[in-house]
Amino acid sequence: MTATLVAQLIKQERLSWDTTLAEVFSDSSFKIHPDLRGVTVLHLVSHRSGLPANLDLTDYLGVNGGRERLRAVRQELAKPPENTPGSKYEYSNLGYVIVGSLVEKVTGKSWEKNMMEHVFRPLEMTSAGIGGIGTPGKVDQTWGHTADGQPVPMNGPKVDNPPVMGPPGRVHCSIQDWSKYVADFLLGMSGKPALMPTAAYKKLSTPPFGGDYALGWIVTERDWAGGMALTHSGSNTMNYATVWIAPQKDFAILACTNQAGDAGAAACDAAVTALIEHHAATAGE
Repeated sequence: MTATLVAQLIKQERLSWDTTLAEVFSDSSFKIHPDLRGVTVLHLVSHRSGLPANLDLTDYLGVNGGRERLRAVRQELAKPPENTPGSKYEYSNLGYVIVGSLVEKVTGKSWEKNMMEHVFRPLEMTSAGIGGIGTPGKVDQTWGHTADGQPVPMNGPKVDNPPVMGPPGRVHCSIQDWSKYVADFLLGMSGKPALMPTAAYKKLSTPPFGGDYALGWIVTERDWAGGMALTHSGSNTMNYATVWIAPQKDFAILACTNQAGDAGAAACDAAVTALIEHHAATAGE
């Protein structure tokens, strides 16, 4: 979804895929390491920036996500990259934290407000928000569970990844609203009217540096999909979600559970497999 937000801003000519960190964070208060100055938006959203997988979240627990992300820019980008930018795929939550701050610098609005304005509202995702869910102490939404199956001790808006982690993983929404996002992607991939031009969806679903990772999507091949399939999974250590999109079949599967770890992943995979089998059995009806 953050990659989609970036594509929206590029459509509006407020960014380009080739915009560099040095261009956005250009004033003298930013001491970006020389090897990172040329890192582009495309490097960041395709996990080719050379940045490590994660930042030490214990150092970034402030409640203002934008302020913490800007602090991450100042502190983490001063360090040398782990790999030469562009040379190697390494999944980097830190990279997406930096994308969030980059969006905030360019627009003058928080990543959270940008998501609402450019993704959630246009797609009428009325349940979408940022952070944990439910009323603290009440069972009015599902509670998360840890990998061993135990419920987390608290719920509510503050029970999630810390605010700095918004861009790589703090969105919540109903599965119905999630399906609106996925359905829009199917429309865009097929050339039908959608949130963005077809070229934007093709860009998001094409690995720019080889391999199988595009811009927010893993790209693979599956017989049941009729060829190309897009997938991604994620967890906030309390829930687990996975999605598969088959553009050639105009078909997608979404699965989620309120348990993290291997058990959560296995449950989602089992649900996906059952739905694929059901779709194959009923497709001719």
